[in-house]
Formats: sequence, structure tokens, C-alpha cells
Amino acid sequence: MHARLRASGAEIQAIDYGKGFTHYYHALRQLVKTFSITTAHIVFFDYFSAVPWIARLCGVSHLIYEMQNSGEFRATAWKRRLLRVRTKAMTRPITRVIAISEFVKQQLVKGGVPEAAVMVRYLGVDVDRFRPDGRARLEWTRRFALRPDEVVLSTVSYLRPFKNPQVLVAACKELAKRHVTARLFVAGDGVMLPRLKILTEELGLGDRIHWLGDVAEPHTLLQASDMFLLASVGEAFGLVLAEAMACGVPVVGSRSGSIMEVVEDQRTGLLATPLDPVAFADAIERLAKDGELRRQLGAQAMEHVRRHFTVDIAVQKTIEIYESLWAGDTRTTHIRA
Repeated sequence: MHARLRASGAEIQAIDYGKGFTHYYHALRQLVKTFSITTAHIVFFDYFSAVPWIARLCGVSHLIYEMQNSGEFRATAWKRRLLRVRTKAMTRPITRVIAISEFVKQQLVKGGVPEAAVMVRYLGVDVDRFRPDGRARLEWTRRFALRPDEVVLSTVSYLRPFKNPQVLVAACKELAKRHVTARLFVAGDGVMLPRLKILTEELGLGDRIHWLGDVAEPHTLLQASDMFLLASVGEAFGLVLAEAMACGVPVVGSRSGSIMEVVEDQRTGLLATPLDPVAFADAIERLAKDGELRRQLGAQAMEHVRRHFTVDIAVQKTIEIYESLWAGDTRTTHIRA
């Protein structure tokens, strides 16, 4: 990442936020003075952090906060009112908010961010890297001794509760009862992995589910797949959904969060009832038994990504947001915090 940034002409400086507000303030202030920074694009901090206020105190004129966090705003009554007050206080210095989906935008608005301040800009996929490649299936077939009649299912995610990987395990058990020949490959690590491995053995699915841990090049798994699965509830965007679709792979996902924006039900994949293993098994079985439908949805999924979710589109929309702030301001230096 550093090499790519430097090649694009970026200056890279690192400040350890963990060393405290005072350290961060003084270090950031020096960068603002050195590089005449007027715009800060803040990513990967939550909107309750002090970073926007610190940047404003350092003299940064324009503050863009990008919200990429998943989850649903569930607070009610006095907790809801308290959170909204806190949100308004902490986000007051922010000029624009970028939400990576309409779903995220609505969560921000529920939390107290003014709707007029929020702009939606989806994440983008590198379609040169994520694209169909038949060689990947041959590689995974050799590596795992796949049979010609086996349907390859995959998911790629950090294994934490809101991803609900246990739903996919239960769906595999249902598929086994129905004698649907399929194998699930799970790329990713996380706090749930040990328990998920135990559950797999308890359900007698050791020959149907492969827990791969972290995979350095997950695009080859996606390229080798017949279907991609995601059981998240409250997903902010799910970049891996678009990556799988760019590889020509149809998706079976939860009818929840931003998944409904990325995946067009019945056109680029199938949406299932959240947290319902039987609904997931129904969708998977339908695609497993209909190769022509899989190919049709996969081709449409790839085209959908190229129309809406590429890196080039995301870059252009980000530049448009910058330019909307810089109109009438000749200073254009910016920083990504």
C-alpha cells in the first residue's frame, strides 16, 4: 500500500493515535503547517472519536468523515436521545460525511447526523484483479480433490458475530440432509473460528466445510466458486460481495443492510431471510441444481459491478466531493487521517 501511495505522488506520515490526544494534536498540527493542509479525509475512526475536533483545532478548514462501519442503530428512548446529542457534538466540525451505502446513510441519520451533510459513495472493486479466470477452478480442484459434480461455495470475512457464519454452517447441514453435493470454503480468521470448527465436527460436516484461515490471495477462491455466501445482518457495504460478483459469481446473501443494494435479487444473486439457515439452503439448492441460472446470474453480476462498483467510479465520485468543498478555495492540499 505504501508503494502504491508513493507511486501516485502521496506523502506518507504516521501518527500514533494511541499515544493520546496531546501527542496526536501536536504531530498533526506540525503536518498541517508543513504541508499547508486545508482538507482532511478521515477514514476508519468512528464518528465519536476526537479526530475531527483535533483536526479543526489544528487549522484544517474542510473535514470529510467516511463511515464504513457495519451495524444497526437500535437505541431507543433516552439512550437514543443521548446518542443523538453525543453525535451532534462530536460531528460538529465535520463538513461532509461520506456513507458507503444508502443503508449506512440511514444509520447515520438515525444517529443524529444531518441528512443534508451525508453523501453516498460506494466502495470500488479492482476489476483487473477480480475477474473470471477458469484456471482458478482447476487449481482448487487439484488442491482439494473436488469431484466434477460438487458445487463450490465460498465466503470471505472476518469471523465475528454480525457476520453470522454459524448460519452458513447450519445451511450446509440442511444441504447434506437434502443430498445436495456441495463444499463450503471459508477464508478468514476471527474470534468465532474455534467454536465454528467445533460446531462443524459436531454436525458431521468435516468433509463439507474447509476453514482456511487468512488467505493472502482470496480472489482465486472467488474465481473458483459457483456461489458466494454472506449471512451478515447490518452489513455496511460488503466489498467482498462486489469482488465475487466481479469474478462472475452469483451471491446468496441476507436480505439485510447494504446487501440489498449491492445484490439485485433474482438478477445478480438470491437474497434469503436473515438468520434463517433453511432459507439459505433453499437458495443454494436452487442455484446448485440450475447451472444455467448460475451462469446467467453470474454474468449479470459481473456487468452490474462494472456499471456501479469499480475503483474508477469510486475515485471519480470522491474527487467530485472534494471539488464541491474546494469551489472558490484555491488551496487543494489534503490529508487522509
